[in-house]
Amino acid sequence: MPTSSSTTASQGTRLADALSDYLAGEHALLELRCCAPKRLSALIHDLARPLHPPLERALARGLNSGELADWLGPAETLMPAMMRRFGLDAEAWADVPRAAEWRVTCRACPHIGTCWQALRHDTDAEACRDFCANAEAFIAAGHESKH
Repeated sequence: MPTSSSTTASQGTRLADALSDYLAGEHALLELRCCAPKRLSALIHDLARPLHPPLERALARGLNSGELADWLGPAETLMPAMMRRFGLDAEAWADVPRAAEWRVTCRACPHIGTCWQALRHDTDAEACRDFCANAEAFIAAGHESKH
């Protein structure tokens, strides 16, 4: 079935917009890496600061790919926030031997950018279970602490 010219034009516009957003995010990320690395670090570590969506997506891609792995300590920045998402007091669990295992798991996670974005957008614990390698351990720890 042939595609109408208006549908083709609309698809072309969406593709051009998506490409423009992608390039804008990548350009902003490149400028921050080269010209303002301290600012970039602050942006990555601040889970509450609003970011321009193309830059946020570029940062998440870079974190997931490992390209920005040196910029973020996921176990230090993301894990405490994720623990709170699952109802755990990160400070109370800091010195528990299992927490060391959780930190190792967190640091090796291939979904750091996904986690970072989820925490920035207050994604609920149930949705975080889909990607968080420590989710089941956090849930089990929460059940243990209630007994």
